[in-house]
Amino acid sequence: MVNTLQEGDNGLVRLDYSDLLSKILKVLQNQQTKKPFSLSEDGNRLLIDIDEIAFQVASSTVANPLGASASSAKSATVNLSRGLKPHFISLVQQIRDCLKQHIESTLPQQEEKNITIEAFMGNLATPLKEFEGEAKNIGFKYNFGKKYEKLQKQRLSLQPQTDSSNPLLKFHKLTITVENTRKFDEQLQSGLKNFIDLHFSPNQQEDLNYILDDLVEEDKSDIYRLKRLMDTEALGKLQREAKIKYLEFLKEHLGERKDVIYLEDLIRRLRLIEEYINDLEKEDGHYEVNYAGINANYREIFSRAEAFQELPIIPLIVGYLGETTDENQGKQQFIFGLKLKLGGKVHARGGMPVIDYYLNLLDSNSQEHQEELAEPSKKESFVRKILKVALLYYFVFAGIAPSTKGYTPESDLEYDPKIVFEEKVLPILKGSDENKKQSILRGIKKGLEEYKASDKIEKLKKLLLNILDKPSSLPTRNYPLHISVKQGILEQEFSTINKNSTFFKSILRENQKAALKYISVANPSVDTNSLCTLSANLQISEIHYFSTEDSQSFSMEYDLRKIDTIPILVVPQEENCRKIYGQSFKQEKLLVFNYNHQRLKDKIFKNLESSHAFIYRVTFSLLAYTSLKILFDSSKRRLFIPILRLHLSDKQNPSPEEEFMRSIFSVLSHLLNERHRSNSQGFCIKDINQFKVRNGLSSLYSILPKQFKFSASSTEYQLDKLAIIVVSSRESDRSKGNDYKIANLMGEIVGLQRERLENGDDTIRLYMIGTFSDNYGSQDIHSHPDVLIDKVNELYQQGFRHFLYIAKSPYSNTLNMTRTEEDEELYFMSKAVLGKLKGQREDLKIYPVFFDKYYAVKLQSITASSLYIQDIAELETLVKDPSKQSVVFFNLFNGIQVGDEKYYNGVISYATLLNIYEGVLDDKDIRLGLMYDNSLKNELLQFLTLYHFSRYEADSTKSRNINFKLDPYEKLIGEDSVGALSIFKHMTGGVKFNSLAFLTEVRKALNVQPESEVQVESEDK
Repeated sequence: MVNTLQEGDNGLVRLDYSDLLSKILKVLQNQQTKKPFSLSEDGNRLLIDIDEIAFQVASSTVANPLGASASSAKSATVNLSRGLKPHFISLVQQIRDCLKQHIESTLPQQEEKNITIEAFMGNLATPLKEFEGEAKNIGFKYNFGKKYEKLQKQRLSLQPQTDSSNPLLKFHKLTITVENTRKFDEQLQSGLKNFIDLHFSPNQQEDLNYILDDLVEEDKSDIYRLKRLMDTEALGKLQREAKIKYLEFLKEHLGERKDVIYLEDLIRRLRLIEEYINDLEKEDGHYEVNYAGINANYREIFSRAEAFQELPIIPLIVGYLGETTDENQGKQQFIFGLKLKLGGKVHARGGMPVIDYYLNLLDSNSQEHQEELAEPSKKESFVRKILKVALLYYFVFAGIAPSTKGYTPESDLEYDPKIVFEEKVLPILKGSDENKKQSILRGIKKGLEEYKASDKIEKLKKLLLNILDKPSSLPTRNYPLHISVKQGILEQEFSTINKNSTFFKSILRENQKAALKYISVANPSVDTNSLCTLSANLQISEIHYFSTEDSQSFSMEYDLRKIDTIPILVVPQEENCRKIYGQSFKQEKLLVFNYNHQRLKDKIFKNLESSHAFIYRVTFSLLAYTSLKILFDSSKRRLFIPILRLHLSDKQNPSPEEEFMRSIFSVLSHLLNERHRSNSQGFCIKDINQFKVRNGLSSLYSILPKQFKFSASSTEYQLDKLAIIVVSSRESDRSKGNDYKIANLMGEIVGLQRERLENGDDTIRLYMIGTFSDNYGSQDIHSHPDVLIDKVNELYQQGFRHFLYIAKSPYSNTLNMTRTEEDEELYFMSKAVLGKLKGQREDLKIYPVFFDKYYAVKLQSITASSLYIQDIAELETLVKDPSKQSVVFFNLFNGIQVGDEKYYNGVISYATLLNIYEGVLDDKDIRLGLMYDNSLKNELLQFLTLYHFSRYEADSTKSRNINFKLDPYEKLIGEDSVGALSIFKHMTGGVKFNSLAFLTEVRKALNVQPESEVQVESEDK
């Protein structure tokens, strides 16, 4: 079924790409333009230089596709101007035809005429088995023949198995409870009435009460904005307080240990930052600072939830495990995981300690400082970062020099960094003398090095590890709190309130994040400065996990039968990259994209919000996708298309042009996966070794089919085939102040199939079925997503009856005080979507699943590859929903550890929904498949575990086996997903463009031939 976006009046900004597409076509047709395609001398590599064309187009004058309406858009990509759809399709197809002519004219001749694209691609296709070999250097060779034996999954229990059992792992859980959210409106109105009565004359009170009545009646008034601010940001403020409370919780159990002074001082200094920023006697302007022409406000910066994240030792809140709501009482609970950041290293800087990395950034003479300031796209965020670090590190680490006579660690408890910062640092940062600012920042670095801050961090780390490593259980602790709106958010002058028809300062309307400073979290007390208050509670508890004798072993190997490959190499035009190309790729059959990275850095990506950057990215994306579609649509076989990118900078600190290449080839890989198999992986050439090469290739090849073998069993299985469907979305079009939007729906499908061998052994084959994407308006995406429905119908025809349906957690992460109808629809978990997927098929079983990750402290050595808990009663210790609507049914733990994560093991927690699908799904099916102890549940969870193992990314060594992929969904759900990577800025600053959504429309426009005419070999053939 073809989904077509409607052209009705949806309130979105309309786009016209006609001028851009015409310019692309004109450059392609120009005889003087460098040909975009060429062949290597041996005819085995097609060299693709669309960078040159994209650069030429970006260097020309192109009309803004947003037209005059740019300022009203938040995002704009596929909502074309009325009547322009046919013209868009025509131009895209003309570009396709022109590219096809260029390709055909490049191909070698045979019998006095050029061979066809189909024949050329058939010649390039190589059996993947021919790439079998030792992965020593960057290239496509990999040890596919290796069989991974003795993989193991071991069951855990929350109960000790014997009286002498010691826990294997432990977990610190944070439960945040917020009460009386339903009374917030009443409290706020009462607070405003008291404000009127106390501060204004009787005549003024009458006018102000009318204004209050209007604010209450109006849907989108400042009262709504304040509710929205509390709704969306209160939880973040509570989480920040929870980080300090967690340090206090740990300190309680450390007793009189020698170095506890360092933890006590850290807590004290974090509180000093709170006091300093929230000083009611100081105006907002007091905290205004600047550096290198960029302004920042310390009160705004340190009002945010992430205020302390640059510290080397600080608690982290990792994992959103559950959310429960009592609608009657307006009471909500949020369950999270707690973890400690312990010193840490910055891998992008060769393993440099965190404190050294940030102190180095403060040094204006350092290479990093100078490079970041010189990079226009990074300058503003960098300046804000170093201004933040200057205050944060000064408050936390400054003190009396240890060389001072009579110094003891206790001396630090008497030191008040606030006084010195106010007198010596803040005035300079508020001023205009850049030399003095550079000097004071270097002085902070030098001083903290002299104070031996690194030594204190190391002692604090050892102290905290001592309490973390304790197998004895720490008692649960509750911390009651108040979260309040300060009266400082109100205007004080009658004339201002009367003129603006609102009590609230303009910051609430203009910059909600900046208004965070008016929300405070404190211990319960009578506060005369509060406008209204909600009661809250933080609970920190400890959970222990014990090993059992219940385990199962299996093996895994690649299944490369009937898999041909045409690799793609993406390479910057740089001397070292040319050498690698000559050494590792010059003898291979492949497609090669090259680009002039220095020209892009200097002329295109100097300003990421310029028209040049936008035009280049759209042009390159369109030409790259169209070229690949022409080439690969000619193949009647399903190919494997590994995309290997060479980079000059690392992923943690990428240059803008390489960041774009990573993003667009991730998008292209997703689109290629719809008909073929494809994956994309980058290699930074400046710090490469054999270990990194093997791990990178493990990641690149992780989507290939695999076979798992288990020892003989007499069990009769209920599950022969399972489809795992992962679905997500990303906004592409939305106007400011408008709830209607268009979003790109994307997904991936993996199949698992069981076979029993003649010797009785079980084999489970896991393979990628494909990806999908389409664009939908608000009314359809969460009610009737055709592309998803069609995929389920196809799978049903292929014999699939059981579907694990995995989507982003429906948890809101808000207090639900401004919940909309759309919010209550549970997104892709909605009753409407699940009903359309199931239809009237009684034998089709859909299991709705969502997940999150947390971390448990490792108390003993772990030898198993993975650990798990699937007992529902035990898992209720993690999350227990009184309404029984969400149930945690499976926790899967990392076993053997890799790299620096030596103290924690990652855990992925799976949950499902109940009692909300009446008339659509039978809860009995969900309970049988995911909850009740029976063979079907065991088989489903076994298949799910194998999916994690299939996506492993760290190759095995002599000393350890492979490590499974904790989050196999990150390419679709999360900050590093294809949806996130597809977003970049329009030529009008601030408006977002979604390249995956755009190329999805391009795919429809190309529509080379009906799907039925191209017979791609199915997985089962």
